Amino acid sequence: MKTLRMVSGCLLLVAALAASLVAQSSDWQTLQEIPAGTKIKVKLKHRATFGHCTLEEVTDNHLTCYFIGLGPRRYARDEVRAVFLGRRSARTGFAIGAGAGAILGATRGCCGASGRLFAMTILVPVLGGIGGGIGAIADPFIDGKTIYRNDTRPPKPDRKGPHAGQIVASWGARP
Repeated sequence: MKTLRMVSGCLLLVAALAASLVAQSSDWQTLQEIPAGTKIKVKLKHRATFGHCTLEEVTDNHLTCYFIGLGPRRYARDEVRAVFLGRRSARTGFAIGAGAGAILGATRGCCGASGRLFAMTILVPVLGGIGGGIGAIADPFIDGKTIYRNDTRPPKPDRKGPHAGQIVASWGARP
């Protein structure tokens, strides 16, 4: 059972690394190459989405993504503005917090070696938990690497109005 978990974990890690090597593209084919189960964030053209989801399927016409608590959602190709790879912010936050706890516990000046070990035993999980919590809260707001962008937005209008500092003639102005 443990071996199966390790193998599946390694396969997920390889899939995540392969997905992270995919460059930003405006080609829908790029999305079709990403393995199912990859954490992504979808931004739409005409409505908002929040948080990350798990990629389920990409066809020529749509993208299907699974949101925890909402279930699967299907987005038409024409309404997708951008797709980003998800980040593991909670894991990163936990690692940073645990590392800070280990350093702070190891550098305590009082109480000798047993005091430093006790401080590390307390500080590593506490600061790791705090860092993981901060990472989990910040995760939905963080975009990862852009893997698809649909740049079909119309160009910005050319504004030919008066520029700052120019005097604008009014109806009652004399020439």
